[in-house]
Amino acid sequence: MANKNFILRNGTIVDGANHPRSIGDILIQNNKIQLLKQRTEVSDAISIDCTNKIICPGFIDVHSHMDYFAISDNIENFNPFITQGITTMVVGNCGFSPYGFKKNTKYLSLIEKSLFKEGHGPIHWNDFKGYKQRIQKFGTPVNLLNLVGHGVCKTSFHGFSPEELTQSELKEMLGLLEEALDQGAAGVSLGLQYKPGVFSSMDELRHVARLVKSKGKILTVHAKSYSTLSGTYPMNPFGTPHNLRAIDDLISLAEETGVSLQISHLLFAGEKTWPTVEEALNRISNACAKGIDVKFDIFPNCFGATLLNTLLPEWVMAGMPKILDNKLAMLRLQLEANLAFHLVGIGFNDIQISNASCAEYQKYNGKSIGEIASLTSKPPFRILVEILKFSHAEARMILHKYYHKNLIPLLMKHPASMFMTDAWPEPSGVQNASAFGAFPKFLSIARDTNCLTLEEVIFKMTGVAASRFKLKDRGIIADGNFADLVVFDWHQIQDNTSPEKCDAAPTGISHVFINGIPCILDSKLTNQKPNGEFII
Repeated sequence: MANKNFILRNGTIVDGANHPRSIGDILIQNNKIQLLKQRTEVSDAISIDCTNKIICPGFIDVHSHMDYFAISDNIENFNPFITQGITTMVVGNCGFSPYGFKKNTKYLSLIEKSLFKEGHGPIHWNDFKGYKQRIQKFGTPVNLLNLVGHGVCKTSFHGFSPEELTQSELKEMLGLLEEALDQGAAGVSLGLQYKPGVFSSMDELRHVARLVKSKGKILTVHAKSYSTLSGTYPMNPFGTPHNLRAIDDLISLAEETGVSLQISHLLFAGEKTWPTVEEALNRISNACAKGIDVKFDIFPNCFGATLLNTLLPEWVMAGMPKILDNKLAMLRLQLEANLAFHLVGIGFNDIQISNASCAEYQKYNGKSIGEIASLTSKPPFRILVEILKFSHAEARMILHKYYHKNLIPLLMKHPASMFMTDAWPEPSGVQNASAFGAFPKFLSIARDTNCLTLEEVIFKMTGVAASRFKLKDRGIIADGNFADLVVFDWHQIQDNTSPEKCDAAPTGISHVFINGIPCILDSKLTNQKPNGEFII
């Protein structure tokens, strides 16, 4: 079937450019799109009836970490994403990428594990070129656009140490990032809540931003804080909320350097952070009005996956791992955590362990720390510290109360918002529902709340994303563009995940084509060989 041509007949075409929908036929031939002006017979083409179905460009996930899984031999890791209509991913986010670091670094194990302890492939190279050769040799199930991670580059010098880079080391780090950009990376990502990015000075970040600007590429940033109070700024309950301060810092960085800024997963963690949404959006709107190039991305669920250690203040991260055995330090941490949780509006019941990454607590995967405390008769703070200690701070969590559900339509309709999953597989842990149903959920929210029209929501998922990340000939249905296409039922599309069934497949998607090859036909995976493109 790989070499077959197809005609999608009588579908409602939503082109990804925010033009009004229209009824028509599309020929898929030699991996490209041809719009048929009138009914045309093509003798060697398989005809697919799309009556009462939407035909649109393939969905573009603008924030993914699947580059680490693209280098494994298990291409099935991508199936949940393809099943929800994703055809292109922007990878290398939050400062993490499996390339762009010093050759022969003694910290390779830290770089390999990154956000993930299992499921990903080994790294036998250090640069973007080596990564590209690996992907091109074995293929990728979806199209990949790759960022280079500042965090892994910095890790290759001093590991997770808070030690500041010397001037010569800073120059070398910038040289490594520049090499990756010159070899084809689409931009640089920062992870300012993760080690060692959390320790980076604004001066260092300005150097990185200026480099990215000089190459005409994009800077994506996991911000220093997404809650009113955090450990990455001085503890002051009466000052500017930390999440707003983080936005201010990033907008100032973009204004000063002129870099194109993408604020990754604009979250509002904790009930008492939710009232800051309007002020945060006003800051972004005002920046855009001043000509500052800033956008942000979101996922459609009220929870998200990350490392458990992102709950820790900077002074604890700097002292890891020995500090976890320091009783006085842990007493201080407990007092700070209790205060922060109260002021932010989260609790131990909102911290769900997706993968404890340690034998001592692995059986509790899927449980919240509050639930584990009840089952073990241990104080919840002790459980938090033990999981961090036993997992070597590699445990992952799903943190709840990222949003109130009523905030998501508000964020979706903001002119600067874009859509993503920020999800990855957990082979022995609890899955993140966004890996299975994020884009169908965006569509159903738009349909059910009328926050966006069909044309507008597809535009954000496709044409806007393609333009933002300079994806040539993708994201819009037009003659000669690559045939990345999704066919779905606008009235039936639905995310079916739930707390009890995080890995449920969506309904409503009939067909998915990636570069003209059918990956989903009649809502079933075709198990085609990898047909994605490595985009540079």
